[in-house]
Amino acid sequence: MKMSYSDIEICAMKALRKFMSFPISAKDVKPVPIGVFAASQLRLQVEYMRLSDDGNTLGITTYSDTKIDLHRYCRMDSIKVPGNMILIDERLRKPSMWGECDKEICRRQFTIAHECAHHIIFGMMTEKEQNKIINRRSARAYSLRELKHEDEWFEWQANALAAALIMPAQHIKLLFGDRKLTLYGNKLSKSDTLFLKWNCNKLKVSQKAMTFRLKQLGHIIEMPREAFFEPSDIVCDDDYFYSKTSGGEPCG
Repeated sequence: MKMSYSDIEICAMKALRKFMSFPISAKDVKPVPIGVFAASQLRLQVEYMRLSDDGNTLGITTYSDTKIDLHRYCRMDSIKVPGNMILIDERLRKPSMWGECDKEICRRQFTIAHECAHHIIFGMMTEKEQNKIINRRSARAYSLRELKHEDEWFEWQANALAAALIMPAQHIKLLFGDRKLTLYGNKLSKSDTLFLKWNCNKLKVSQKAMTFRLKQLGHIIEMPREAFFEPSDIVCDDDYFYSKTSGGEPCG
């Protein structure tokens, strides 16, 4: 099953409307409680456990009762997992005493959303398509490793839908309005970077995920890296302007 960006937006909107009401102002925008969404709307059970020794496997989801082989604790380990379960690596579990860093929160949010997206897409398939998926692979893993060629389309769709679930278009519209960020290669100006970070904190998502979403929604203007210019990197000293990035040589 292949969906366009437009299809994905409609899918996310339908799913979220059944779950939550949308804010009417930017100050009311809050992170989507994706864990609650998984349990209440999709009837998915979220469990935390060690999924790998290297920490690259962040999440695994199952469509039917199955056995999963994991390389953990320095050995191969087989576990039985019931259908409709989301396994999240224990490193992303919220600590009970010491708090957590933004990176952990953002990874957990997106990982759960990614696995939810797989189940939503699976539910939209025909029975024939579902059986094909189950027969080929009854569980899917979300990893930091590069995607396999056979999985690229499935993972792209899941990533796009995950982004739409935890960064709804309505939220982005309220937070960004008509503002567009200019991306020079992979670099933003200082003002755009601060604005991006502030909004990432509002939604508890990573800058990488937010940038991906902003590109989807047309809030990113892409320019070549060599076109980058940061006015705050220019300082005035007597009768000359010196560039901080040019080694202090006069540039005017």
